[in-house]
Amino acid sequence: MTPLIAIVDDDPAVRGSVDSLLRSAGMRGRTFAAAEALLGPDRLEEFDCIVTDLHMPGMSGIDLQVELARRGCAHPLIVMTAFPTEAASARAMAAGARAFLGKPIDPDALLDAIEAVTPQ
Repeated sequence: MTPLIAIVDDDPAVRGSVDSLLRSAGMRGRTFAAAEALLGPDRLEEFDCIVTDLHMPGMSGIDLQVELARRGCAHPLIVMTAFPTEAASARAMAAGARAFLGKPIDPDALLDAIEAVTPQ
């Protein structure tokens, strides 16, 4: 089955480019402008992986990680940010992120990270 990836980013251009990248690699993406939108009823079960921005208005990528853990959601999470710091990386990875990527996103690095954590 083709993996379904949740793409959470407040920037519509980033959401669109990640979604296009996934489609070109034979995956399916579903985009969300905010972490809160992803957390709607019965949404989480359908995803194989979540790719989220770190810095967003409202709930941040780290806040999303904490909420997913609280809900017992074990989906692999990949964090991306335009402001990659050692501290942010350490915090995201300690909270369970499977990868931490800087923006602009290297397409191959993102695809490799997703393929490493999703069923093919």
